[in-house]
Amino acid sequence: MIEDLQRQIAEVKERAAAKQAKQAPEGRTFLMAVKAIDRASEAAKDAGNKKMLKALETARAPMVALMEEMGLRLPKPRGRRRKAGSA
Repeated sequence: MIEDLQRQIAEVKERAAAKQAKQAPEGRTFLMAVKAIDRASEAAKDAGNKKMLKALETARAPMVALMEEMGLRLPKPRGRRRKAGSA
């Protein structure tokens, strides 16, 4: 029981640290950069540009490692939104 509570306390502390890092100007900008790479990767994939996709994946890998080190969560991949009327 005590171990469960200690685990919960640790999780709350991790979430608080991640929230603080995300609210810092450099944290917000860093997340925006990763999201921009994700959007560019999606565009490269749609265009069939394998070289660009590989370059973007290579650029994203160390950023992801740093994000995890900072306690930031990776953005969840979202599907492309369809325009109204297209199906």
